[in-house]
Amino acid sequence: MSVDKSKANVVVKTCGVQTVDAAVAATEAGADIIGVIFAASGRQIDLGKAQEIAQAIRQTRTNDDTSVLSASAIHQEIDATASASRYFQACTSRILNSTRPLLAGVFQNQPLDHILHIARMVPLDLVQLHGMEPVDMAEKIPIPVIKVFHVDDQFSLESSDLFTTFQHSIVLLDTKVAGTDQQGGKGVSFDWTLARKLADQGVPFLMAGGLTPENVARAVEVGGAWGVDVSSGIETNKVKDVAKIRAFVNNAKGV
Repeated sequence: MSVDKSKANVVVKTCGVQTVDAAVAATEAGADIIGVIFAASGRQIDLGKAQEIAQAIRQTRTNDDTSVLSASAIHQEIDATASASRYFQACTSRILNSTRPLLAGVFQNQPLDHILHIARMVPLDLVQLHGMEPVDMAEKIPIPVIKVFHVDDQFSLESSDLFTTFQHSIVLLDTKVAGTDQQGGKGVSFDWTLARKLADQGVPFLMAGGLTPENVARAVEVGGAWGVDVSSGIETNKVKDVAKIRAFVNNAKGV
């Protein structure tokens, strides 16, 4: 079967992974980023399990590079006057050209000291800030940061901190779910045409919220995302489903 060249480079992040088996299955399916959750959630794991997953992932990597991604080193390679589009393009290119899959730890409104401890002890390749953290918190984290921006009917690209450069390295758009402090993994979509507005400005981003093997190809087409992020959409009865993981990755990448 031929591969759609416009989709072949779509980055896939499988999030909420709780077991070594699920992490290896996602890696073998072609996922680029594996996400583990340290925030309060039904998918939360402890440090020991995260270390087991990290070790398993590193044994499957595409090269032998054991160096730690440094946010400051990546940022120093970028012209200080770079536009937001050029800045985020440079960050995402450098991060994804290092080694794969990468391991991201997801946190939500948690103390910086806790985040730094977990990032060092696992160790993590990326930190994802999935709450209301200020963007300048990323300055204090030595590895690249994925920063979420929660999208609802009131969301505006222009009035957000999304375009702030030399803080977070990757932008993530996810649905803002009303009535709960725990965001993410709820299986709720937002209007993908808003994502397209960001894509049209040349800013690469991850897109999450209600994505499934059945709708991810359409989401990429409409939203123009650099990458897609999935958790509940690859589960059956709240457990990661290998067949759904494979289908999601294949459909996202147009395989």
